Amino acid sequence: MREFTRIFRDVASKLNQFVKNVVGDSGKVLKNFLKDFWWGMLAKQSVLLSEISRGNKRDGLLKKQIERLGNCLTSFSFNEVLINYHRTIQSEINDRTIFCIDNSDVAKPYGEKFEYLGQVRDGSTGEIEKGYDTVNIVALSSKHKQPIPLYSKLISNIEIGYISHNDETEKALDCINRSFGSIGVKVFDRGYDDSKLMRYLINNKEKFIIRCKKNRDVITNGTKFDIMDIPKEPAFAIQSKFQRGKKQWLLTFKKYLVKVSEISLNLVTVEGFGKDPMFLLTNLSLDKEFEQTVVKIYMLRWKVEEKFRFEKDVFNLENFRVRNMKAMRNIVLLTSMLVGFLAVICEHQTSKLFKKLLACSQRLPKKPKKNHLYFYSISRAISNLLQSQIIFSSG
Repeated sequence: MREFTRIFRDVASKLNQFVKNVVGDSGKVLKNFLKDFWWGMLAKQSVLLSEISRGNKRDGLLKKQIERLGNCLTSFSFNEVLINYHRTIQSEINDRTIFCIDNSDVAKPYGEKFEYLGQVRDGSTGEIEKGYDTVNIVALSSKHKQPIPLYSKLISNIEIGYISHNDETEKALDCINRSFGSIGVKVFDRGYDDSKLMRYLINNKEKFIIRCKKNRDVITNGTKFDIMDIPKEPAFAIQSKFQRGKKQWLLTFKKYLVKVSEISLNLVTVEGFGKDPMFLLTNLSLDKEFEQTVVKIYMLRWKVEEKFRFEKDVFNLENFRVRNMKAMRNIVLLTSMLVGFLAVICEHQTSKLFKKLLACSQRLPKKPKKNHLYFYSISRAISNLLQSQIIFSSG
């Protein structure tokens, strides 16, 4: 029991310090709100304000606590908090960091009263549902490739002032550049195959990898090609085995110098994953065998999908009940920042806190696996710790 209490105090101390860092000079009211909000989320693993309030186990009427949290969500702007959050996790970001940019959805199929409720493609069913999109940027930690959220914004295509998804993506990239500069490699899925975005990235001196759509045309050696015909053109080929988990593929890599809307880029083709080749456009210099590295970097993009799944599975992100757009947007952002708190713990796997929490989660591998996502184990351990306490210590 004494060891259990010691671990609880270590977690409480780390969370308190995290709150203090991200709040900065924004005041005691915001500090107390974030403590209660994140503490309750971790304890109850939910974004419902009623559950968050129960997770804090404070004295007083539950209704009053829910009203307080709701009022804070609609009144506070977290722009300064986001900047402070970036400073807090700055040590995890460097020139070799991989930044994954992707959108996700928050489906509300039975929603009626949510503000600016639009339509989205539900990623889990493929159907068009009522809901919202989210624009996300996630950095992969240097050693264990843990997804550290940097930017998450809920958007609606019927909201006043909305221009386009590309415009929201550029706003997200501008935000990240203000905090970290044009470092690392930005990685995009095929939904971002757009020459306007490529020009934006080049003008901002960004290194990038973008997966091509199958209907793209490119020019190589002065001839225009449908991209599906490019692999038929002669090029030096490299074969290599690629493994993820228990699956293994024999892949064939080729590289071409191409033009896309007058932009000169390198095109890497990858055959062996399925029936159709995979095509990656990049402005990275491709030295000998570097095309394999480009593919490995792109494949790590899947980490952002794991981040989305974790938020929806563990915190039940799609189940929020607040209806005000600002409040919904703040819930998505604060959930993402809390995942960043967990990601930093999971990155430092030699720390005593990580090892103790892993033991508390009742998941006891012989040794931590490389690049494994320990979010589920660590969050479960923290939830068990926090729910065992009688009252939240304001420390």
